[in-house]
Amino acid sequence: MKNPGLWLSFGRAGTAGLVLVFSTFIGFAAGYYLDKWLKTGPWLSIIFLVLGIAAGFLNIFETFLPKKKD
Repeated sequence: MKNPGLWLSFGRAGTAGLVLVFSTFIGFAAGYYLDKWLKTGPWLSIIFLVLGIAAGFLNIFETFLPKKKD
């Protein structure tokens, strides 16, 4: 293996994509089932979908942005 850093970058990119998809799905699923249980219409699904997307992007930013050293 000539460049292990390249494979590490591929792994991090693949993980970031999966995290974004799964956090979006989990947020939507939680909102959907809460909507069914509380009979609130699509509102909780939309709110939790947006929260899931935000959580996925936050995870991506924390993964790829360099950390500041104090």
